[in-house]
Amino acid sequence: MHRLLPLLPALALAACPAPTPTPMPPADAGVTPELDAGAGDVVDAGRQRFDAGTPDAGFRAASVDTWCRTRALALCQRQVRCSSLTESDLPQCVTRAVESGCDQVALSTGADAGRLAFDASVALTCLNDYGAGSCADEPAACASVFTGLVPADGGCVTAAECGGGAYCDIYGPRCPFRCKPFRRALETCDFSRRCSPGLVCYRGDGGAPVCQPPRPVDAGCVDFDECGDDAVCTSSVCTPRRADAGQPCGIRNGYPLCGSEFFCRQQPRGMDGEEPPPGTCQRRAGLGGVCSGSGTCLPSLRCSNVITTGTCQPKARRGESCSLFNDCEDWLFCSNQTTRCEPLPGDGGSCDFRLGSQGRCQPGFFCEFSASDDRRCQRRRAAGADCNYDEMCLSNDCEFGPRPDGGFGGTCSIPCSLKADSGL
Repeated sequence: MHRLLPLLPALALAACPAPTPTPMPPADAGVTPELDAGAGDVVDAGRQRFDAGTPDAGFRAASVDTWCRTRALALCQRQVRCSSLTESDLPQCVTRAVESGCDQVALSTGADAGRLAFDASVALTCLNDYGAGSCADEPAACASVFTGLVPADGGCVTAAECGGGAYCDIYGPRCPFRCKPFRRALETCDFSRRCSPGLVCYRGDGGAPVCQPPRPVDAGCVDFDECGDDAVCTSSVCTPRRADAGQPCGIRNGYPLCGSEFFCRQQPRGMDGEEPPPGTCQRRAGLGGVCSGSGTCLPSLRCSNVITTGTCQPKARRGESCSLFNDCEDWLFCSNQTTRCEPLPGDGGSCDFRLGSQGRCQPGFFCEFSASDDRRCQRRRAAGADCNYDEMCLSNDCEFGPRPDGGFGGTCSIPCSLKADSGL
């Protein structure tokens, strides 16, 4: 795999100098539960409000040269606000966010060279929108902070640099990569020849895949991608991917899914394995709201009881008791040995799934998935080291290809933005 993405949802961020904006205070939770459970309803269908403070309490400036770390700070402050992170763990949160893939060098040099446009006003909106509302979804403004300016056939370093009508082929063998024009309707397509937005690549009646409109919902289908971005081919029928509040969910094989702040209220699958009747998307309960097991509280909270009715509470802190893997604050895990929240393992620590860490390690380390069951956290590797997947590398880029010894495999590569021969 060869991956270099400048803006990824949630934790897609990378190292850069300390931010110049003045951040809003890391946060009292400012949470007021609004309860509207209704008679006989075991789940609070109300919503959680957050006191974001006055507008001038947030970020006051945004710079392209500090974007990665500033956005990481905004994201981690939201986790404190949403009761899923202790304020003292903010540095570790930012460090982990920094490791996850935002290429600050590429953003800064791309903007300086005119390959990227940075909208400071939209960026400021993005940062401050982390201070209110959803504890799971990316603020809508964040998707429009950068605009690609490179035309088709021009050189690009990251996926964001190509303008409308083109995409950056980041899986190409050379640096810089190339902006390729999107394929039009009825033109052949594949992994490296992408269709224009609004079209999808599939075989249709047979033969080579071509770009064509997605099949409508409830139409028959064969290929997974035939139904477009908003639907999925499951049980040979195009089924919506997502449902909003009050809409049907779990119609076929769990689809459509509910949004991050909702859950599908649905009867369990019967003993005979038959699909249950469709459910409806209901809002998850806020702090202090009534819940019934995992998944019925907002994503940043936990339910006090796993099976019986309970109340939604902040995530458990270090040393506190826990029952499920997601009961603990971020950067902690629920130990299957002690049933308490413990720090993620570090250098040489066991990251075996059976212990409860779910293969996660402290920042700066990755979980070595060896042939044996003895999985251990190891330091992320420098350029030139062998690798099997991106997260093993400090660069977040494991590139597969021929090796000097004549074999074939993965090697931790240097990001295209740092290569002296990039030609840009």
